Amino acid sequence: MHVEPLEKLPRSVREFLSHYAMIVLSILTALALEQVALRLEHRHEGARAQEEIEQEIAGNRKAVEESLAITQANAKAWDALLERTIAETGDGQGTNASRVATLRDAQRLFRDALAPLKTTAWDAALSDHSVNYLDHALLTRYSEIYATQRFFSQAMWDTVRDSGLRNLSDITRTIYIDKADPGETVAVLNERVLVVHVLESHLRQLDSAFKGETEAPAAAVPASAASAASR
Repeated sequence: MHVEPLEKLPRSVREFLSHYAMIVLSILTALALEQVALRLEHRHEGARAQEEIEQEIAGNRKAVEESLAITQANAKAWDALLERTIAETGDGQGTNASRVATLRDAQRLFRDALAPLKTTAWDAALSDHSVNYLDHALLTRYSEIYATQRFFSQAMWDTVRDSGLRNLSDITRTIYIDKADPGETVAVLNERVLVVHVLESHLRQLDSAFKGETEAPAAAVPASAASAASR
């Protein structure tokens, strides 16, 4: 900001006050215009961040819905496989060959669908501080959604990495040696069913978070799995 110096000293108090008022008015006007420009810029940055975040959340929500549908179908296939194996074991009709064949079917059912959830828009908004120009309620909602997303994403990856790989290892090992004990076969299938339903529960709760529901549904564990687990 540049203020021109007076060419000559004021001859009276009134003239001095007049010049002083003009200077103050000029400064205040400049500051007001600067604040208006900043506010417009901040509003634009906030609107851009909101649009990008909303698009990202919508994409993540769709990915969760797709993963949930695949996981639900997968859970039904595992439930049916476990129930059939329990029935054959209880009736004494199962043979080593039939159990190995069942485990081969189980090996082909490993198709966990973990949603590829993005955080690019949110991370960018945090980095350039455009989140500071969002409405507080909106910012709180976004923060909760991304925190929930991070929590369940990590939980699902941990479940697949730890339990899922162990289940697959147990099944393939039995197939390799071509010897399937009835109790061990039921146990490994039951554990896998429980893992799949844990993943389903995580996806349901994440889907509820995206939809803004306050209560997430509990995990639905089939009766056959619960019964086998208690043995």
